Amino acid sequence: MDMLAERVANSLFGDLADWQVMLDRHDEVFSGMLPGAAVGFVPRAGSGIQPGKHVAGLVAANGAGNMMVWEIVGVRMQASLKPYTGFQDCKVDLLFVAEDEAVQAMRDALEDGSATMSVMKRLIRKGSIMFYVMRTKYELQDAGYEEFLDTLGLAFLGACR
Repeated sequence: MDMLAERVANSLFGDLADWQVMLDRHDEVFSGMLPGAAVGFVPRAGSGIQPGKHVAGLVAANGAGNMMVWEIVGVRMQASLKPYTGFQDCKVDLLFVAEDEAVQAMRDALEDGSATMSVMKRLIRKGSIMFYVMRTKYELQDAGYEEFLDTLGLAFLGACR
């Protein structure tokens, strides 16, 4: 990523070092995840996903800009920025599409890193962050997503296994 693109992304998501501190603080949430497990965050404005569109319209949604990615590298969740060109090419297991105020609320919560996951959970429930599952339930289970999803209040994997 060139320096200009990184500055623009940093202005949106803030400093990646702050996100990394938060991820390290919550390492137990990610401890069961396998290397390569990844979640992405994009602003709705750059996602190509229009509010109220049918799910079938997501396939054709073309995005532009950058995506913040949290990915297990080795045994640690790491924050990075990657280009985002659309829903189908995002190469993450879970995609979070956030309204501008949700991105700002998450950045504000970084000051108290212990509250960031709680803020994300509230924003998902409020509908300010849309949540897209890019893998099957079984692929997510195998990759170790249970604790992360539970932390965010997402009962995707269900109580009965």
